[in-house]
Formats: sequence, structure tokens, C-alpha cells
Amino acid sequence: MHGRLATAPSWTAIEVARTLRRPRALAVLDAAVRSGTCSAAELDAAIRQQKGRRGIVKVRELLPHADGRAESPMESEARLAFIDGGLPLPELQYEIVDRRGQLWRVDFAWPEAMVVAEYESMDWHASREALKHDRLKVARLQECGWMSVPLVVDDVRRRPSDLVARIRHHLERPSLAG
Repeated sequence: MHGRLATAPSWTAIEVARTLRRPRALAVLDAAVRSGTCSAAELDAAIRQQKGRRGIVKVRELLPHADGRAESPMESEARLAFIDGGLPLPELQYEIVDRRGQLWRVDFAWPEAMVVAEYESMDWHASREALKHDRLKVARLQECGWMSVPLVVDDVRRRPSDLVARIRHHLERPSLAG
């Protein structure tokens, strides 16, 4: 590019992911796919080209879990905690229409169990308007029989087994919806 060497987006994503711990490596893979600049097949090819390099085994193991629907690094990290904890894979960015016809989108959903999990960042959810929106969303989903499990950064990074247990509890409870 303009007389300078450049690498393909897939190569760069794998190069970066190799140097990171697993949760952030998955976030890089998710972002690479989400960006549209490379496909899972291109990432796989870059992994094969980097065979033998430090961290490549970790990235190769994470690639099947890469999902461009993840909208933030913490959503990727949370999903990896679910995977590592043995939870069924959730639907990402799942849409639910409430009793009033309003459409809501949730970060993670297990539709069969009517359970959702929402990552609540302190930055995004700190304003008065965001708090009101979140409370309304939870109330409307509960009216429809959905159980909402909130999660924050400490749940994902410091207490992932507790988080998984909380979600598993709701996934295994008999559905109250009829």
C-alpha cells in the first residue's frame, strides 16, 4: 500500500489473537468476522500459514467459536465463559417481541428455556436513560415469561463459574411459560 508492506486482515487478526489470552483472542476473532474484512475460511488459512508459532494452537481451538454477531469484546469473553462452563451455546443478538408489539434485542438467549443474559457495562448502562431503558426491557421480557440474567465484568472475569451456575440454574428450571 503506497510503497509500504501490509498484511491481509485475516493474517493481522491471527497475529494479534496469538499474543492475547483466550478471552481477548476470541474477541479479536469475533471482531474480524464482524468487520466483514475476512471470513472464517480466511482466518483458518492464516492459522495454517502461521503453524508452529507461539499461541497458534490456542487460536486454532478458538476459531470454531468465532461469531461475527458478538458486538463487544465483553460479549465475546462472556460467551467463552459459557463455552468453558459447558453451557449450551446461546443465540446472539436474539430478538423478542413483547406483548405490546415492541421489539427487544438481547445479547444472549436460550429460547427453549426462555432465558436471556445481558452484559451490562458501566459505560453504556450508567446514564439515567440507559438505566430506565434496561429496567423497562427486563420488565417487558418478564411479562412474556423470560428470565433475564444480568452480568457485569466481574462476573465474567472473576467469577465465571458462579455466572455459569446462575445461568445453568435458570436453564434447568421448569419453564413457567405456557
